[in-house]
Amino acid sequence: MLIDHIAIRAKNIHGLANWYVKNLAAEITHTDLYYVRLSVTNTTIAIIDEVRYPHNHIGILVHNIEDLPSYGERVEHRDGTVGVYVEDPEGNFVEYIYYAKELKEKFVTYADPKITIKEE
Repeated sequence: MLIDHIAIRAKNIHGLANWYVKNLAAEITHTDLYYVRLSVTNTTIAIIDEVRYPHNHIGILVHNIEDLPSYGERVEHRDGTVGVYVEDPEGNFVEYIYYAKELKEKFVTYADPKITIKEE
């Protein structure tokens, strides 16, 4: 399994995102009113609005929608991804996340051996 993203709740998502850009050389790959997606070499950091999103979490990539757990809270996100949030025994959250092919090519910006990089 691959860690797709680490999601951090914030009061000021854009300010916190800029801190990660400055201190980790992260690259902003997506932004909207409630969410900033940053790419670093081996994963993604999602800065999420603390009012809109209830949990910090670790996102685990699943390659087939059938691989999403049948338990937990299933959410169809506004960007077209599908996630299932599962709470671990200590109260931490893991999101199993599925991207349709066209979304995977847009959002998965780190090294995933199951994604073929197109030669130009």
